Amino acid sequence: MRILDLLERAELTLTVVWAEPELLERSITSSYILDLPAPSKFVSEGDLVLSAALWHTGEESARLFVSSIAALGVSALVIGRIVLGEIPDYLVRECREHGVVLLTVSPDVSFKSISQYIDTANAIDAVRPASHSLEVNRRLLDQLGSGSGAQGALGLLFDEFAIESWVIEASGSVTAVAGTPPDSVLIAEVWNRALAAGEADFVVLGAERRASTVWPLVTDDKTPIGYLVCAGEQRSWPADVARVIATLVVVARVELEIAAKRRESDLRQASEFVDLLASDTLSPGEASARLRLLGADPLEPVVVVAATVLEPGYPTRAVLETLTAILGDTNTTMLACEFGTEAIVFVSGPAVTPELIVDAGSRVKAERLLLLGERHLRVGVSEPTVSISHLGQAVASARARMRAATSDDTITWATRSTPVSYDALLEMLPDRVRQSFGQGLLAPLFEYDARHGSELITTLQVFLDSGSAWQQAATELHVHVNTLRYRIGRIEVLTHRDLSTMHDRVDLFLALASIQRGAGS
Repeated sequence: MRILDLLERAELTLTVVWAEPELLERSITSSYILDLPAPSKFVSEGDLVLSAALWHTGEESARLFVSSIAALGVSALVIGRIVLGEIPDYLVRECREHGVVLLTVSPDVSFKSISQYIDTANAIDAVRPASHSLEVNRRLLDQLGSGSGAQGALGLLFDEFAIESWVIEASGSVTAVAGTPPDSVLIAEVWNRALAAGEADFVVLGAERRASTVWPLVTDDKTPIGYLVCAGEQRSWPADVARVIATLVVVARVELEIAAKRRESDLRQASEFVDLLASDTLSPGEASARLRLLGADPLEPVVVVAATVLEPGYPTRAVLETLTAILGDTNTTMLACEFGTEAIVFVSGPAVTPELIVDAGSRVKAERLLLLGERHLRVGVSEPTVSISHLGQAVASARARMRAATSDDTITWATRSTPVSYDALLEMLPDRVRQSFGQGLLAPLFEYDARHGSELITTLQVFLDSGSAWQQAATELHVHVNTLRYRIGRIEVLTHRDLSTMHDRVDLFLALASIQRGAGS
């Protein structure tokens, strides 16, 4: 799809603020809704960037944002005017200087609708060249972008060949069914088998030993986005049915990708919000504005809930859906997102408490427990915030409690923080506090090592790890004890600490641990 094609869609109300005519021939490969001031790690060549300009603080911010996306080869920038109002001349000038097509959109049209249109149009363009040798294949392909989704494709297969089928997302949720709906036991069996099978298709036996064939729906980066399940064993099907199923696998995959991109668009801003809170870089005013834009009242108390399943490859989306299903009956406002391997949910309301959250957890539905199987879901719950300035600490608290949660129960809820190690104690501190402490104490050593090519930081680490045993530390460093004594003396001079005292050793040990934790995160 070209920029020009997008402009011809009157219902999207896109207008050109600046563009050379030849630039409107650029292709759009995807879209990204983005409001971070440093977007380089999120966008790719050919993206259409949609932004409400929350990053805008003046002329310098415009220069940094535009130059960043231009260097990545984006197709165009769409600026909304709800927050920014009139587009400033210096933003137009930066787009002109960097060759970035600048568009704007009516306040009545959401970024989401533009993103959905691009995803659907590109999906249709990608799949249409497939075989049209069979009428059913052609009709299956025509389902793409029609609004009927995977459900319409499965219905066509059932109408033509009487084959019952269903689609299960990578999260374990069934999103389309044609024929007899599967029971929760079969869903859990298929899903758990699929997680173990990876990209391979397989046959599963359900009730009365009825066979079903399962195909992973795999994206270009080899990630299963869901699974197509058809009643019957594929080796017994005639070639024409097998060809139709092969096309159905493609159609179902594309439909799930379109749905996933829509969902990611909805969750992306919440994920960015959590990222900023976790890094402790938001002022209370910025946090309040973002929370309001996400649909929550910043004046109401918020309880942050963090959850994870400690199993490599277990979908974070499954954790998130389990968590939101549990909290759905609490009569509160929820903002949910994926954050690495963790699910984070902000639960807000005038009467929200950790006890309300845990009470909801006691009523988890059986199908969610079946999906978990023998795994353990660990959940951390923060105290309610008393002001927006405490929101970052609530995120850190919920995540720390989640990591500390231990029991043999399928779901473990942790509502209190009792750190049992220095590492757990550091984890409860905001990253900015840890880094400030570590850098404040160790900066002279880093600077000295950089100027002289020495190894004072390494020497300090080995010396402390050895329990301040001179000979052991010297052996590990492959130096003479006198050399080690010289280095430790230099460290004491630079840090104004005495390594013969426990207090100062503890300070330096915790400073090293704080720096290392920041580097690891």
